[in-house]
Amino acid sequence: MKGFPPLINTLLASSLVLTIGRGVTLPFITIYLTEHFQLLPKSVGIILGISLALGIISSFYGGYLVDRFNRNILILLSILLFSMSFFAIPWISRPGGIIAILAILHTAYAVLGIAIKACFAHWLPVAKRIKAFSMNYTLINVGWAVGSSLGVMVAGYSPLLPFYLSGGLALLTVIVLSFRLRHQPASSVAEPHSATLAAPNFRQTVEILRHDRRLIYFTLGSALGAVVFGQFTGYLSQYLITVSSAEFAYKVIGIVMIVNASIVIALQYLFSRGMRQDNMLRWLALGTLFFVLGLIGFLLAGQSVWLWAVAMAIFTLGEIIVIPVEYMFIDFIAPAHLKGSYYGVQSLSNLGGAVNPVICGFLLSYAPAPVMFLVLIAAALLSLLFFFLGHRLAEQQRPLSTLGSLE
Repeated sequence: MKGFPPLINTLLASSLVLTIGRGVTLPFITIYLTEHFQLLPKSVGIILGISLALGIISSFYGGYLVDRFNRNILILLSILLFSMSFFAIPWISRPGGIIAILAILHTAYAVLGIAIKACFAHWLPVAKRIKAFSMNYTLINVGWAVGSSLGVMVAGYSPLLPFYLSGGLALLTVIVLSFRLRHQPASSVAEPHSATLAAPNFRQTVEILRHDRRLIYFTLGSALGAVVFGQFTGYLSQYLITVSSAEFAYKVIGIVMIVNASIVIALQYLFSRGMRQDNMLRWLALGTLFFVLGLIGFLLAGQSVWLWAVAMAIFTLGEIIVIPVEYMFIDFIAPAHLKGSYYGVQSLSNLGGAVNPVICGFLLSYAPAPVMFLVLIAAALLSLLFFFLGHRLAEQQRPLSTLGSLE
């Protein structure tokens, strides 16, 4: 984090603490819902799926709010809602209420993520933004590792304690950030002239987004990428249980999660040092190659735990390249006064991760098991194609800078 302005470091530290809070509770929310409400697995899946989808879809409007209103206030309000959601869950007596609370939680976190990315774009020069995106992703992985371990510890004392701890960490973050943001202007530092541009209303914003084919191509590319890496532990578990035993599946998943987290934490920031706007597509092609090689490794690993670990290491190299580069693509094309809205549209690509279990479950049920990996390889290559198309358009024109710049 050396070399970033103090406020950026504060935002990165806040992202770490909030992710620890998520890690304390969310990995175990399935267990809580099953035991507390006596629900069947399919009912728990419906609750989690609906609430996550609502959060993802709501983030589109959240991006508009980030552009329209004071980012500092939105960050604080988002974290406060995030905190209150955790405090509220133990008091909810009906599953329907859990859907609403989790939807609010996911929406608040999505808006916060968009606001943080917009702050990176407004408070950092272009050369440092990719490093900030990469550092944030690294800290998120650190947060999940720490939070999930902490969650196991505190859940042993009380099943409700993780929710209060998560809410408390978020509330503490609000208090600290409120002091740090108090004297920070909401206007752009990296692009000071953007403050003079009038913010369009929601209908005008939708028109701009709808007509920007670069954004559409990049979002489709991100969505297909999310199908590949968004829920990889889920489809690997499904595959392993189908072709082997549950015991072997648990063993492999435990190892690949350790490999994945270790490589992300160790190499993410180092890789980002060579990423620039003029070489984004080459990096993305390299990341896609790692995805394809990793998926081929999964296909051939069989009963060898070491081959699964090596394949996961290669696959993770693709992950640590593709995710920050995707953010950089959006930063490249988004006008200064519409950064939030563009990131909001890109966040819809998370729906790719949401549909992954459905697609992979269908393939494993009605086709030979290896076909799943072939489909995922095709999705990775299609993702690269859409990014190539979007990048070619972006090279032909400058980013949209005025409200009337409709293509």
